[in-house]
Amino acid sequence: MYGHHLSLVLKHFALMWGLTAISLIVGMFLPSSIVIIVSVVNLVLLFIVVFTRNMLWANGILYLIPFFTGIMFYWLAQLFIGILGTAFVYSLLFGAAVLFITLALLGLKMPRHFPNGATYFTAILLVFMLFFIIYFFIPVDSMVHVFIAAIIVFGFVLYTVYDFNLIRNYYVKEDELVKTALSLYLDFINIFFFFFGRLYRGKRK
Repeated sequence: MYGHHLSLVLKHFALMWGLTAISLIVGMFLPSSIVIIVSVVNLVLLFIVVFTRNMLWANGILYLIPFFTGIMFYWLAQLFIGILGTAFVYSLLFGAAVLFITLALLGLKMPRHFPNGATYFTAILLVFMLFFIIYFFIPVDSMVHVFIAAIIVFGFVLYTVYDFNLIRNYYVKEDELVKTALSLYLDFINIFFFFFGRLYRGKRK
């Protein structure tokens, strides 16, 4: 039962990131007014869900957050493209989505007693691969931005893996599977805002 529920959490987690990547593309074809409205609604949903963690929400509502978040990422990306460059911003967003989906799929194959240290090593290796691709194939205006991005991505990936390792040691109730997956997903959202906020303020100075 333990492994069954953990695998379901990871499947929901991967699906949430898949929805985010798809909706990021969808956002490119929506009118700016719709994008802004969806982004505001998503922020309200995030606020409500985060501050009512003890409530059981319908899975459909919880799945709206990763879908709306992709559209919100497109909206936020427009604010930073002029500062960080189009290729860098989109490669970072799509790269993060692919990274987390890959981590989830690897987690599905992970034995129950897989050492925690090995999960961190695997995550670090994937981050190195992501930024290797960005460095050699994506034009960037400043290596400082790449370096800062790498540090922050390392941070939120390792924090997500830490959360995952905690979940491995606890029983997840069947009616909390989507909620638990969303909790893992929101680890990235929290540090995403921190990361872009720091880069934006640093560039403005």
